[in-house]
Amino acid sequence: MAETTSATEHKTSSPEQQARRKAARLIGYTAWRDDWAAANPEGTPEERKAAWEGARPEATRNARKILRALEKKGLRVVAAEPAQA
Repeated sequence: MAETTSATEHKTSSPEQQARRKAARLIGYTAWRDDWAAANPEGTPEERKAAWEGARPEATRNARKILRALEKKGLRVVAAEPAQA
């Protein structure tokens, strides 16, 4: 009998996929935050957090497109190894 997966089960991501997702979120948030701060100079951190929740999917999607374009041109974003003391 074939195995079925429930809606709550998720495939595990490889470390590379997790790093790429984290990079996309960071790039998306940083670009969005700069634009938001310029448009809302008097905005509070609470307002920024609320606005980010609505803008997050689109900003992250745009960041993934940027990463994909860079990869097509031969550039990769790679996490740095932690510094050893």
